[in-house]
Amino acid sequence: MQYTDKIPDKSEFYPLYVSTGWNQSLMLSAEQLEQAVKNSFSVISVYENNQLIGFGRIVSDGVVYATIYDVIVSPNWQKQGIGSTIVRKLVSQCEFNDIRSIHLFAAKGAENFYKNLGFASRPFDSPGMVYEKI
Repeated sequence: MQYTDKIPDKSEFYPLYVSTGWNQSLMLSAEQLEQAVKNSFSVISVYENNQLIGFGRIVSDGVVYATIYDVIVSPNWQKQGIGSTIVRKLVSQCEFNDIRSIHLFAAKGAENFYKNLGFASRPFDSPGMVYEKI
């Protein structure tokens, strides 16, 4: 298994992204996802036998804030520590760059996964907010 900072080609990334069901709500094209990934501060791609099986990325200002997005592991490779390793490597990249505040949005049911990696839920008196174009 190889962990790399290589940005995957859309022909690799799009099928992985779709395999998780994440694109059902956003309905993004392969080209839109490719552009989003290319605009990332940092990425971790995981390959096994030259096949992309895992991915995660950081969007950041490079100084103060970073947000981890798109931690994806192919369904056939889940529950093997790959996602945890991706998150740890992304956090290490933030720490290396002395980024002060690392955020993420956890999928429903994944809260404990991230808590086990050192993340904490936001306090109820300081809720996270989102604005989405409809």
